[in-house]
Amino acid sequence: MRRITAYLSSLLLSRRDDGYSTETVIITAALVGLAVALALAIGGRVETEIEQIKAG
Repeated sequence: MRRITAYLSSLLLSRRDDGYSTETVIITAALVGLAVALALAIGGRVETEIEQIKAG
């Protein structure tokens, strides 16, 4: 019985994945980069509109 318990325990513990995969990290970094680029583009557009309102 101990052998079976030890075997099942080793299977459970060996399949644990406590970290993120490389693919997840790359996709997350790409999405963050896109979000930053989009925020900068929107910010630039808003500033352009503000300058046009002030000049107009």
